[in-house]
Amino acid sequence: MNVHQIGGVARLGTDGLTVTDAVVTYPPERRGVLGTTAVAGVSVHVPPGQVLALLGPSGCGKSSLLRAVAGLEPLVAGTVAWDGSDLAGVPVHRRGFGLMFQDGQLFAHRSVAGNVEYGLQVQHLGREERAARVAQLLELVGLEGYGARSVATLSGGERQRVALARSLAPQPRLLLLDEPLSALDRELRERLALDVARILRETGTTAVLVTHDRAEADAIADQVVHMDGGRLVP
Repeated sequence: MNVHQIGGVARLGTDGLTVTDAVVTYPPERRGVLGTTAVAGVSVHVPPGQVLALLGPSGCGKSSLLRAVAGLEPLVAGTVAWDGSDLAGVPVHRRGFGLMFQDGQLFAHRSVAGNVEYGLQVQHLGREERAARVAQLLELVGLEGYGARSVATLSGGERQRVALARSLAPQPRLLLLDEPLSALDRELRERLALDVARILRETGTTAVLVTHDRAEADAIADQVVHMDGGRLVP
């Protein structure tokens, strides 16, 4: 089941990611203190294997919503659920979600392969299994043979490819991408957006993309919803 916008509200499905009436404030509301509302009652659904883009201008609440899904920001109201199970109280590292940010946040002291295998080490996979998975992912993102290189020697586009491979390595049940291409120049961003779309589909990854670029949203996502002022808009 896809996401459809009806009068600015997303119609929900029953599996995958379901966000219902999410409210996020800064700072989080507490007794006697009201925060500034960043997300005001947003509901979205992302079926397994689909990519949803949250599209809107800077400050519209899309990244705040993404961070709430990840567990990095508390919800003042509403729910985030996966396959019908409420994730309230589930910490970031136990949600099984992957994160990819604008700057990639690579480990400067690790090689390309070392960055990609980080999540596999956390999962305590054996050395041979890690090596096979890293090689598979580097080929998938177009960096075959780059494993021994220092990330400091890479271009911006190559670093984002490494960041994508690292995010996909642990096979997250949901991948959250926060403006992953916005720091790149227009030509490279358009080219890499097509590659990201291909990679997400080849891996069957369920994902939420935050972007302010309509062309990028259309290239990568199966469904696009618009945000402004902390709400979904037509």
